Amino acid sequence: MTSFLFSINCVAPIFLIIALGVFLKRRGLLPQPVVDVFNTIAFNVALPLLLFRDVALSDIRQLFAPTFILYAIGATIVGFSLTWALAERYIKDKTTIGAFVQGSFRGNYAIIGLFLIINILGHSGKGALITAFAIPLYNILAVVVLSARSKNPQPIPFRRTLLNIAKNPLIIGIAAGAPFSIWQIPLFTHPQTHFIAATIDSLAAITNPLALLAIGASISRSKLRTGWPKAAIATTIKLVISPAIFTTVAYLWRQPLGFTGEDILVLMIMFAVPTAVASYIMAAKMHNDQYLAANIVLLTSLFSLFTLTAGIYLLKSTGII
Repeated sequence: MTSFLFSINCVAPIFLIIALGVFLKRRGLLPQPVVDVFNTIAFNVALPLLLFRDVALSDIRQLFAPTFILYAIGATIVGFSLTWALAERYIKDKTTIGAFVQGSFRGNYAIIGLFLIINILGHSGKGALITAFAIPLYNILAVVVLSARSKNPQPIPFRRTLLNIAKNPLIIGIAAGAPFSIWQIPLFTHPQTHFIAATIDSLAAITNPLALLAIGASISRSKLRTGWPKAAIATTIKLVISPAIFTTVAYLWRQPLGFTGEDILVLMIMFAVPTAVASYIMAAKMHNDQYLAANIVLLTSLFSLFTLTAGIYLLKSTGII
């Protein structure tokens, strides 16, 4: 029972804030222009500062684990490739494959994942570090499959994609924090820079409430159409199959790979978080099935409450965390 309550206490706040966003949107208290402002502030200011702070307060020399990073990248690519191969074989309408595959692997790790890790561990050192690799990878893989299976086929814009990744505020926040971590510059502990640390802490604190409210407000039933069977399959892959396989493999190989309980927790959350809301926007912009993308976002957002709780419960009850 203690492990179950621990899991609920970690996961429930996230989905209560998302539910509040849904409620406020339907009551007219969160109109779309306000949601857009929330997203802009969270993505361009608050979340980069949160990542900057967590990286700056960590010791990258201790956190940087090539095996852990390579496993996270490799597992993501393997899951992406297998899902795409199976989709090509079994989905008849090829114009839906891009949205299906993207929804099956692209998780909302930067917001929901980091929030969960902080709730559980009290910090996000290694969780913040993996963001620097997960976000570029998600973007590259999404552009590849959406370009290849667009209703209007188009060349894959690798140069533009890499430029956008380099300009991504989250990547900039992590890169800016790296020197403070490497040389252990006491920005957050030195009395003379307390005012800077306090300002960054205050702005970082608004990240999750703003972002989660915006996620809730962005979930709209008016965007939904047919395609529920495909959305249900993608949701099962995203929330159950991928985290179950890759977390289990990480646990079984934990000794030769040198994985700690924190590593396994970060990996489980990375693979088990719901599909990013941005996947709907990207599918629409790249002439893919945006309605299928919206269905996947909705279903993964709803059911991840239960799957994430179950995953954290298993890790807690088995003593992994």
